[in-house]
Amino acid sequence: MAERWDQPSVLSAPEAGTADLALGQRLLRWRTLASFLVAFAIMGVALSQVRFDLGRLAAVLGQANLALMALALGVYYLVFPARACRWRLMLLNAGMPAGCLPSELRLAVMIFLSWFANCLVPAKLGDLYRAYLFKRQTGLSLSKAGGTIVAERLLDFAVVLVLLGITGLVAFRGQLPEGVVRLLEVGLGAMVLAGLGLLALRRLGGLVEGWLPGRARDLFRLFREGTLGAFGRYHFLVGLTLVSWLAEAGRLFLVTRAVGIHLHESLLLELLTLTFIALGAALLTAPPGTPAGLGYVEASITWAFILLGLPPEVALSLALLDRAISYLSLVVLGVPVYLLMQRT
Repeated sequence: MAERWDQPSVLSAPEAGTADLALGQRLLRWRTLASFLVAFAIMGVALSQVRFDLGRLAAVLGQANLALMALALGVYYLVFPARACRWRLMLLNAGMPAGCLPSELRLAVMIFLSWFANCLVPAKLGDLYRAYLFKRQTGLSLSKAGGTIVAERLLDFAVVLVLLGITGLVAFRGQLPEGVVRLLEVGLGAMVLAGLGLLALRRLGGLVEGWLPGRARDLFRLFREGTLGAFGRYHFLVGLTLVSWLAEAGRLFLVTRAVGIHLHESLLLELLTLTFIALGAALLTAPPGTPAGLGYVEASITWAFILLGLPPEVALSLALLDRAISYLSLVVLGVPVYLLMQRT
């Protein structure tokens, strides 16, 4: 999870503001540098209550099966074509002309770069950057494209919430921990608010348009059309969403196998437990204080495996190996892709 949970208000910003999206400049701002310090502080505090044998940690990391790690990387990157197909479908649903839309490959690159951006800068700017890239390559509306991205996020959130509930109930044998119940309650409340927001956008959007001045009215109208129009053909949208999130769970499963870990005798129960952990970690990319949830995610994965009975060194090694794929690989591969896109 990537990524990957941006705020709708960011995406509805005026299109003229996209010129200020130079990632290199933002990376050197004090707020960005401070966010990395905050991330390391969060992880340090969260793990300070556990004693780690650094020698054993290094041994576990060094014994990881590289072939399985490479397979985990490949499974993880299935997320991008699945999300590209879904985004193209949502763009078509919103009325974007098919002949003007980029190929699925180009859309996948845009999504990849948005995740790359979220790995480098706080404040959840990756999806705004994706909408900017879309406008730059197609000449179509940034506001309308941004609306489809907001619709994506709402769909992601709904599917993740349902999967968390199902996998949590099975993994914990119907007895969810109090913290998990609270998380699901907060998520359900947020989903209800999002639904009410969509309803208000549909019913009251025309009234709001009438209050806005000319340029702002046009931008809001396009944003509204993108958000509301993106939904439709749900069997495809939900199916592609499931593929993308189950790929994240598959990544974590292969990482555990790479270090020789079997959590349960039942493979099904193990897969459901790992899906729960992967999706829970994805939700923790939402807080805007650190890039891509850095600090929060590593600590949460580590503690989840400790609570499942794994030694602290093994738990931390799993978190580090998993984030080497879902975070570090995006940064390493993102730099050349970003530089190449700057030249085209």
